[in-house]
Amino acid sequence: MSSINFLGAASGLPLDELVTSFVNVERQTKFSRIEKNTSTLNASLSGVGKLKSALSSFLDASKKLSSESLKARTVTITQPETGKTFIQATAKNTAAASSFDIKVNQLAKGSRVETVDASFTDSNSVVSTTDGNLTFAAGDKSFTVAVTAGMTLNELRLKINDTADNFGINANILNVGGTTGAKLVLNSSVTGLGNDLVISNDNAELDTLSTIATGTSAGMTLTSGANDAQIEIDGTALNSSTNVFNDVVQDISLTVLNVTPTGNNAKLDIATDKSAAETNIKSFISSFNSLVTQITDLTRNRVLGADGSVTLESGALSGDSLPRNILSQLRSILGSTVPGAADGLNTLYSMGITLNKDGKLEISTSTEFNSETGKNRFDDALNNSYDDIAKLFGGDDGFVSQLNTLISEYTKSGGILSSRQNTLTSQLRENTKASEAASRYIASYEDSLRKRYAALDSLLGQMQRQQASVTAALSSLPKFSSNSSS
Repeated sequence: MSSINFLGAASGLPLDELVTSFVNVERQTKFSRIEKNTSTLNASLSGVGKLKSALSSFLDASKKLSSESLKARTVTITQPETGKTFIQATAKNTAAASSFDIKVNQLAKGSRVETVDASFTDSNSVVSTTDGNLTFAAGDKSFTVAVTAGMTLNELRLKINDTADNFGINANILNVGGTTGAKLVLNSSVTGLGNDLVISNDNAELDTLSTIATGTSAGMTLTSGANDAQIEIDGTALNSSTNVFNDVVQDISLTVLNVTPTGNNAKLDIATDKSAAETNIKSFISSFNSLVTQITDLTRNRVLGADGSVTLESGALSGDSLPRNILSQLRSILGSTVPGAADGLNTLYSMGITLNKDGKLEISTSTEFNSETGKNRFDDALNNSYDDIAKLFGGDDGFVSQLNTLISEYTKSGGILSSRQNTLTSQLRENTKASEAASRYIASYEDSLRKRYAALDSLLGQMQRQQASVTAALSSLPKFSSNSSS
């Protein structure tokens, strides 16, 4: 279509306006349906996304009530002195609630060996004129260092420290000087009574650097032996080859870091985490209620006022049975009895949680139907049946498992809602193609109209010119003029 149009210029008729009017009517006819369909599809796609998000949020809130989460224990430690850590502890979810007085008498430590005085003049002294091997062992760990002919004391130190399979031997040199000379000092990180560092060789020339001689006498002495950690729990003495005491109190791991001051012991308290459980259960309730609200908004019907005007538009998924079916299945699960749960705590009702008239969960404080409120039952479960709550929600057939099975079918990749989103997206693409095709049709339609009306405009202009020419010719005839004047 030309960007400059002179329709009507020849005939003087408003042909351009007429073409524009025809084109606008055709465009409105074609695009109103497409635009309405696009709006509906976009709203549905957004609605499915909101439903999927609300379901995922509810499932996330449910998973916080898994068995591991609900059985978690809180560990409280009172240190003997502020600003210094004497003990640390962790507890499995099977640990019993309890309190302990803990005294740390001794930390576990490794052994220390060193060469005797005057064994070496300085760090550059040669340790051996021939090749050999030194083997370092402590407990069930060991490694070997190859000593080459002419190796100095400092070179040996570096090689010990750099050996890849060194299990925790730290080599240092004390340059004392005088008659003492240089001393090689080895500290082992292997703790526990009986785990002293032992050094052996396969070359008698290396006896100076060994605790076990191949020749006549060993040249390294034990200056500090490895020891166990020693503690007292409520007056009972306990030893450990490391600073960690696993299960000396069943299902509790205790780590000691410092010796406690005389007469001032550490305190350890293990308790059920009722506060976290209450918070997570209330979050579960809130998340379900948010899901109910979301589904209600998505599926509501349009509301008309007394005068017939729209006072509230319909929801994005109005008329779609899927959201209500999901909600019905969820309510069926939440209203069921959980297999394997404790007899007195196998339903949400027994936990003090009920559905109100709006279909939402609540911990009721009303005594309208029962002298015992939902809040009474809820508090009683937390205080007296804490571990049974974990069976109700987190057991093999508990609410968390059932909800996860149901909701995942809708929210997982490739699930029901993802498939619905893919279908809507595909329909939107088809709608876009229809819009593009309609645009091409309108352009062609307008071009066709303009060509036809341009031809009409030209014909009418020619006819008008011919009429004017005939009229002029007739008016020039005498009789025609006379008759005209008379």
